[in-house]
Amino acid sequence: MMQFDQVIRGAAATPAELAAVRAALAERLGLPEPFVLPPGLAELLSSGVQACIRETEDDHVEFGWLGADSAAYYDDYQFAAYMPGAVPIALDGGGGFYVLDVRGGRNDGDHPVVWSHAGSLGWDVDDHRPVAPDFASLLANPHVV
Repeated sequence: MMQFDQVIRGAAATPAELAAVRAALAERLGLPEPFVLPPGLAELLSSGVQACIRETEDDHVEFGWLGADSAAYYDDYQFAAYMPGAVPIALDGGGGFYVLDVRGGRNDGDHPVVWSHAGSLGWDVDDHRPVAPDFASLLANPHVV
């Protein structure tokens, strides 16, 4: 996992809260079973990690994990209309989202991660940027976005 300069902790997500998130996301995506979160994301949320920040001379990388609020952000920012098949998992602290690309139809917790700005959500080449082939790689890469 990427080494972070700052980790902000709060209340740990309970198994019931994670189950509710998984069910809410499945409903929005039209899945017959609960949405499978990437194991690393579920682990972070279960341990109370709310945000991670890494500073370098040239970069400020921030992940504000949405956790239980993922479904609310999905609705509020109209992901179904503007970026169908995207599941918001984190804010970047500058108006952008890290999202899981679930368009492949798999529900195994192993999805590519892309970045898109809240003001231009979409799958057009100018509207999103691939950042990692999966969640574990997102955390391991010190130069995302």
